[in-house]
Amino acid sequence: MSISSKVRKCTTLILKPGVITGHSKYLFMLSHMRSRSSVLSHILGSNDNICGYSELHNSYSSYIDIIKMRINIYNELKCDLRNKYLLDKLLHNKLKISDRVLETTTPKFIFLLRKPESTIKSIINMGNITNIEWYKNPEMASEYYCSRLLHLTEFSKILNGNYFFIESDDLLDETNFVLENLTNWLDLPTPLNNSYTEFDNTGKPGYGDPSEKIHARKLIKTKSYPDIRISQKILQKAKSYYERCKASLELDSQEHANS
Repeated sequence: MSISSKVRKCTTLILKPGVITGHSKYLFMLSHMRSRSSVLSHILGSNDNICGYSELHNSYSSYIDIIKMRINIYNELKCDLRNKYLLDKLLHNKLKISDRVLETTTPKFIFLLRKPESTIKSIINMGNITNIEWYKNPEMASEYYCSRLLHLTEFSKILNGNYFFIESDDLLDETNFVLENLTNWLDLPTPLNNSYTEFDNTGKPGYGDPSEKIHARKLIKTKSYPDIRISQKILQKAKSYYERCKASLELDSQEHANS
């Protein structure tokens, strides 16, 4: 952490103690890269009852990490955190949420999955844009995807189906239906809708999708990258992880809704 960042956090603690002590609710989106999570988090963060729209790149081992989350969101957005959902999205296995944080904050979770072929091709395309080498490697991109889905499957078991599951293509093809159900699940007084706000760091590296598409301010269909080729062996393995993860998430969520 830089000295200037430390100064900002200390200043917030002194001048705005309500940032730490005010009552808030917590919302985590658990997904993988190139799942349309940036668009969904912008839609959520544009709602008056939700603060946050990007990746904070933090683990949550103790309540101190929750305090850091509150300070980071306030310092960027300057929004009133009281009685609102505070949102972060986690896309990598190294970012953890401990049992202690689950117990003390009782957060809500959204799981978002995208099908393997479109995901892996999108990762490779992003590698071509950013020149990040492992993104451009189909085997490494697939390995990330499979490992991430396995982790999501395992973590979901801890939650006993108490989460909201979205298949990424449904978000695109059945937008109104998905957002209406998500609005009801979060008990939001203002409905979620397809349009969203651009924030100060929208499109910047480290804050989510750096491509031009994020500036559309609404969900749009994306190209399928027909020029990117992935071997059937790689796709078959990724599909098996996707099907297992999706089936597990759907089953546990349904069982929780019926209990």
